[in-house]
Amino acid sequence: MIYPKILYSNSLRGLTPSWSGTTLSGKPPANAIDWSDYSYFEADTGVLDFTVAVDTTLDTFSAYVAKFTGTGTETIELQYESAASTFTSLVTINPAGGKLTFNEFTAVTVLATRKIRIIITVGTGSLLIRQLVAGSSMVAEQGQYQSATSPRLLGGVKVTNTISANGSILGRSIKRVERMGKLELEYLTPAWVRATWEPFAAHAARYPFIYAWNTRDYPTEIAFSACEGIDTPKHMGKGDKMSVSMKLRNLIADEFAI
Repeated sequence: MIYPKILYSNSLRGLTPSWSGTTLSGKPPANAIDWSDYSYFEADTGVLDFTVAVDTTLDTFSAYVAKFTGTGTETIELQYESAASTFTSLVTINPAGGKLTFNEFTAVTVLATRKIRIIITVGTGSLLIRQLVAGSSMVAEQGQYQSATSPRLLGGVKVTNTISANGSILGRSIKRVERMGKLELEYLTPAWVRATWEPFAAHAARYPFIYAWNTRDYPTEIAFSACEGIDTPKHMGKGDKMSVSMKLRNLIADEFAI
């Protein structure tokens, strides 16, 4: 049984970032927290600060880097202000080793008026960042069974054959199908559906999210996903359990290399 994890609650969204580096090519830091797959934050070395308005819990960090240039030693480090003007490191990633990451750590609380800090270090060149997400991940109450599909596997192909009058195959047109998937969970308590699934579904109806389909066996197979349709939660009958499902369009980092 596979318990998917989803990072959609971005504590950085809606905050005004303070950036100590240079804004390159007209691609400002705000582009990295807008949940868009077409806008970029182009970064050299610098410090990105977000001041939170309310107490904020963090346990997961995701960085979606579309392209990096340089020596391969570039790093993105997440910190939080644990005491006044004192910053504690939570996780450091190397985007050269993984362009879309899902990094979990022991939960911490950033108190109101304190900062979440992201330190970007670039040897030469720049990092082209699509999305930065820091927040609390949603863990499914129950796992997936046969509906669990890796977003990295080929989504299938559609073959159109051109056939002559005598039935001979003259040629084929091959079209790769997008990497589609389905998030399907069963035997859920009504309380979990109302308190956890419904807020996520409301987000997914409008914005993408970070989808980790199986962090146990395939921790690097992370997708930037968008929903293609959300089914109404259904009662399963016996035991007052419920089921939910959502069709997904999964995009992996390699597909966005530019």
